[in-house]
Amino acid sequence: MSPHPGTMLRPTGRGVAVLGLCAGMWVLGDLARVTPARQLAAALLLMLVLGAIGIAVSSVGLRARRYLVDDAVPVGSTARVMLELQGPAWITVVPLGRGIVREHLPEPLGGQGDLPLAARMPHVLQVSRRGGHDLGPYSLIVRDLLGLFHLRRTVDDDLRLTGLPVIGVMEPAAERATGISRESAHRAAGSPGIGEIGPIARPYASGDDIRRINWRASARTGQLMTREEEPAAAQSAVIVLDTSRRENPSAEVEDALVSHAATMLEALGRNGWEVRIVDASGDEITRTGRRRGLAGASPLGREADTVEQRASLLALADVDFDDDAPGGIGRDHAAGHTALAIALGPDDGDPFSGLELDRFAGRAAHRTAIALRPARENPDAAPDAPEARAPHPARPGGPARRLGPADGEDFGHAHEQHARQLAAIRDRHAPTRSRLGTWTLVRGTAADTLTDLLTADEEPGR
Repeated sequence: MSPHPGTMLRPTGRGVAVLGLCAGMWVLGDLARVTPARQLAAALLLMLVLGAIGIAVSSVGLRARRYLVDDAVPVGSTARVMLELQGPAWITVVPLGRGIVREHLPEPLGGQGDLPLAARMPHVLQVSRRGGHDLGPYSLIVRDLLGLFHLRRTVDDDLRLTGLPVIGVMEPAAERATGISRESAHRAAGSPGIGEIGPIARPYASGDDIRRINWRASARTGQLMTREEEPAAAQSAVIVLDTSRRENPSAEVEDALVSHAATMLEALGRNGWEVRIVDASGDEITRTGRRRGLAGASPLGREADTVEQRASLLALADVDFDDDAPGGIGRDHAAGHTALAIALGPDDGDPFSGLELDRFAGRAAHRTAIALRPARENPDAAPDAPEARAPHPARPGGPARRLGPADGEDFGHAHEQHARQLAAIRDRHAPTRSRLGTWTLVRGTAADTLTDLLTADEEPGR
């Protein structure tokens, strides 16, 4: 349980014992006229005075500030945190006390841990779960050199660290199988259907190219009309996350689904697609346009793409799998023609039950549905079983590691170790491919990569 913010000063158990013994020896010396008892009481009283002076000196300037160097990192990676004392703290100059900083962190950030008190305390926290996590309060704890008094100063700074979905790698074979690659996108372009906008005729204006005159519209209206082409909408894709509420939700599967959605979003963006991601109730989670930094060396375009990607990852990090499926399913929030549709959801035996996937897809030529089950089929396996020995992906590195300034060479690379741990617990059975109505259904586990899923073989007997 985290302490409440504020300052608390109390004697330690040793201090209470010394105080009681001092009072006893003083009374004994007065009543029995025993000089050694009085001398012992005076010595104990001197210890208490020295302890009080030490704790008083150590508390001067004892104020700290904590801030996040990295406020959002991929799951399994480490975030840099700086904690430093403000102003000249006397405890760092006059060593009359010993102190630590105790961080009351949540479990996804490693739980409670201590740092030796110093002027600067850089450290890292490992993020094991997707979503926003409050760092919680931290306490400056100081004791005098004799250990008689205990000072605790607790501060709650309301800092929040976000675990982002991990963007994986999609091989070219997986992009072709899904229709993401540019060649597949061109083949997906179709003629305008009912309700779609085709060439628009407008009155001819001086300077218009004569080759763009719409003769049919001119004959119908009796005046020259110019053909105004509507931009093609075949480069629009939708990703559907089945966020329906489940009886026994698996955090492992949910995080894998969101990470796959982030990987799809990245791959589609690289190939020039406009993408939107919607949840089970049809509400839009995030939307990205065509990449601005794809064509040519455009620093501003690349910066705009980076900002847009970060906003999408933050939106995906806060996705909750608690929607009521019957409410508003299939609502299409995007205008234009969807050429590619991808659905991601848990595999509980009847994947995507209750979802009318075709209503999300519109007239998409490529439709792929991916259903995942937990990587460990038997969480209660014996300790000697391979599944039990493998690390759980939700806790890739155990408790939070606190490193000094010279130990930061692995910043930004911990998620690679996380990926290797996922590979170590993959199910022995490869993903399978089958049909779900007009959709290609791929079933696998949370440990499978997108490339493994999208290049899976047909299910036997299909």
